[in-house]
Amino acid sequence: MTNLNLNRALVFGEVAEEYARWRPTYPDEAVDWLARDATTIVDLGAGTGQLTGALLGRGATVHAVDRDPRMLRVLRTQFPAAHRHESGADQIPLPDHSVDAVLSADAWHWFPRQATIAEVRRVLRPGGWLGLVWNKVTPIQPWEYDLAGVDPDGKGLQEDTSSGRVDEDPFPRDETEVEAFPWGWSVTPEHFCDYLATNSAVIRLDDEARRTKLEDSRAIMARACAELGTSTARLHHEAYCVRWVPGTR
Repeated sequence: MTNLNLNRALVFGEVAEEYARWRPTYPDEAVDWLARDATTIVDLGAGTGQLTGALLGRGATVHAVDRDPRMLRVLRTQFPAAHRHESGADQIPLPDHSVDAVLSADAWHWFPRQATIAEVRRVLRPGGWLGLVWNKVTPIQPWEYDLAGVDPDGKGLQEDTSSGRVDEDPFPRDETEVEAFPWGWSVTPEHFCDYLATNSAVIRLDDEARRTKLEDSRAIMARACAELGTSTARLHHEAYCVRWVPGTR
């Protein structure tokens, strides 16, 4: 990871409590697909625990790994049953062959790729797997496209992955599966703005630019709600999942 990417990844800790409060989790179908029958799981780049909580709810033992102590402090409050490890993805503090699965939710693009893959291989038991998921915005309505245009990255409302749509390229195709799970997120204009304020690019804007972005998004959402005659509007998403089961190569 470059210093620039690392600095950008660590800005989330500035808004850790807001991140936990306003960020969505993942649809049950996607979590089931990623976790399968694993009983011991690493949540890599766990943040404040959007995925950790879903895994604990399925009865798994979860090791939440994140390099930002501010995010882990919030995770500890939300999910005290998780085992917390302050560490980077390239130095997972667990023994060799000790976990069934390593999962990462909207975080894989922040890691040094080859070093992280080597660590994943090291900690996985034979037959174990790496599972990745991104919450992707999939606009349908014109107002959803307008809302995506507010993103300072210009790539929709999800975090900038810096590598295109899918990060499965490092993995042999015969060892990799891909699946997508459409879902909808119904939010008020205020909730959406609070969510958008936790976007890394928005956090890094100056105060005036940030205020303008949030006001623009609130206005778009408010118009959509007015047209629908509801207090919330439904944003179309998909949970895009990749599962890699390492072979012996």
